[in-house]
Amino acid sequence: MAVFKDSPGGPFYQSSSKYERPTRGYLLTKTHCGSRCNQCPPEKYVEDIDIFINRCFQASYITKDSNNKANKIKGTYSQNLLSKAVHLIRDPFDNVVSRFHLGYKKFLRKNETDKLEMYPRSREGFRAFCKQQGRQFYYQERDSKVYTDIFDEIKEIPCHADIFRYIQWHNLAFTTTWDLNIPTLILHYENYTNNFDETKDMLLGFLDQDGIHEPPLFVTGKTYREYYTDEEIEAVESMFKKLALNKTWYYTKHYFD
Repeated sequence: MAVFKDSPGGPFYQSSSKYERPTRGYLLTKTHCGSRCNQCPPEKYVEDIDIFINRCFQASYITKDSNNKANKIKGTYSQNLLSKAVHLIRDPFDNVVSRFHLGYKKFLRKNETDKLEMYPRSREGFRAFCKQQGRQFYYQERDSKVYTDIFDEIKEIPCHADIFRYIQWHNLAFTTTWDLNIPTLILHYENYTNNFDETKDMLLGFLDQDGIHEPPLFVTGKTYREYYTDEEIEAVESMFKKLALNKTWYYTKHYFD
């Protein structure tokens, strides 16, 4: 259901009797913006700021036709509805392995037993999957302008394309909030583990909302740094230093300490 009656293209909320629309402050919506293509060549995931921003304001919703058949439609809402942003950052190594886990779930849903056997949900399965991805898109990456100066250095990093997408996403996200000139709260995923109450209160304060109910239990995410060797972690750090904007590096450099 659309949050605003005069904006049928979104943003949306799940219709529920438990939903109570706040009488003040800001509504927190979720968007992944662009630059999210997985298992694809560079021409599918390299984006400029205009494409990225437009995708920040896109949302999908379901409608039913006269025959009661459900149709998925992509909607777009106005940038004028946006007043603030929350920028969430996760450890890049955990993020990349989590993307592999997402792909693993797709293998399960489709009952692709061959891929489940080749790429088990383990360190070995992750590295085998990354190696296959590197082989599949080797020539497209080698010939892509975005990899011109770094390809030989990063081609052996497991799932290096996901690392590139991570850097690009945060670069574009920081550029977007700067271009839109909106107040932005930077949150790190681990803050919820290390100091949940303070992080929760900071977010509520930023949204000008009261804590009405007890928050759900936060289940700490697993860490997967051990999926990479020390040499590979150093190569990823070098990749960040070469490709990340100063602001992206400022908020991610502690992951390499």
